[in-house]
Amino acid sequence: MGAHLRRGWGYRANIATRAVAGSLGAYLVAACVAAAAARTLPLPRLDAIVPATMLAFVVAPGVTIWAFLAPGPVRALVGVLGAAALLAGIAWFAGMPAA
Repeated sequence: MGAHLRRGWGYRANIATRAVAGSLGAYLVAACVAAAAARTLPLPRLDAIVPATMLAFVVAPGVTIWAFLAPGPVRALVGVLGAAALLAGIAWFAGMPAA
C-alpha cells in the first residue's frame, strides 16, 4: 500500500488549514502591516503609503512561508491571526496620519 493511500482527513485538514492561513492570512497581515506602517511612518499621508505598501509586499510571502513551517496547523492559524490583531491594534491606536 502506497504512502499516498494512508493519508487521511487529518493530513488534508492540516494542509487546508495551513493553506488558508498562508493565503487569506497573509493578505490580512499584509493589509494590517500597510495600515500600521502608513499611520506610524513620520511622513506626509500620501508619501507614507508607498513604503508601507512595499513593506506589505515583503511581509506577505514571509507569512505564507511561516504558515507552512509552523509546528502545527492550529499554531499557524493562531500565529497569523495574532499578528494581524496586533498590527490592527497598532494601526487603530495610531489613528489617522497627520496631513
